Order: sequence, then C-alpha cells, then structure tokens
Amino acid sequence: MDLRRLRAGEWIAGASGLALLVSLFLPWYEGDGLSLTAWQTLAATDVILAIVAASGVLLAVVTATERVPAVPIALSAGVTLVGLIGLVLVVIRVLDLPDAVSGRAWALWLGLAGAAGIVVGGMLSMGDERLSTPGRPTDATGRPLGARPEVVRIRAPRR
Repeated sequence: MDLRRLRAGEWIAGASGLALLVSLFLPWYEGDGLSLTAWQTLAATDVILAIVAASGVLLAVVTATERVPAVPIALSAGVTLVGLIGLVLVVIRVLDLPDAVSGRAWALWLGLAGAAGIVVGGMLSMGDERLSTPGRPTDATGRPLGARPEVVRIRAPRR
C-alpha cells in the first residue's frame, strides 16, 4: 500500500466515507428527550448508506494498492454514481423527518456532508488521471523517472 498514489479526490472520498459511516452510529434525530441514530430510525436506508460509505473508503484503498491507475479511475465512476444515490437518500431524510421525532441532530448534517464529499471526491478522482505532479514524470507505479530520452524526428517515407 502506497499512500503517495492517493490524489485529492481519493483523500476526499475516503475521509467522507469514514464520516458518513461514523455518522450512522451518532444521533440523527431528537424527539421526546431521546437521541435516535440512523440505525434506529431508518429501515433499509441505513444499510444502503453504509455501502455508500464503504465505497468511498474502497476508492482510497484500491488507489493506494493498485499498480496502474486504470482500475481506480474506473472505480471512481462507480463510486460517484453510488455516492449520488446516497446523497439523494440523505437529502430525503433531511427533508422528511420520521414519525415521533421533533428535530434534526448534528450527525445528520455530518452524514449529508459525508455523502456530498463522496460524490465530490469521486468526480475529482475521475477527472484527475495524472500519476505525478507536473514537471516530475513517473512510471505506471508512481516512481520518478530519470532523464527523459531525447526524441529523434524521422522523416516520413516517400511514395
């Protein structure tokens, strides 16, 4: 595992996935002196949100372990789509309060930020295909290359 392979998109998606996963165990709603977590109030949505959170973390792990950037870039497209589904689910839960609750707790907003961060991180990861910083070329594994070989131009053959 090489954390130097992680770009901004993977860091954002991974951290947002952890934030969403942690928020599921914290109070999302308040009512009648009770604090209710997402696991207590959401039927099947909590499991879907846990999968969405795991996908954000998975993007960071796969990028750090894969030798070539093709797999993480392809995975980032799927993570973005899954993150959009999770974002819609959290927005619905922000707008539509469950029965017997009177207000929203702070972890609901953390979950919303986590779902939005997974989408943003996936989109940034899709758009950033470079392996290295400009001016410092690397090979497919992320190791720096030596001096660039000199390119010799040849003329096109005549017919």
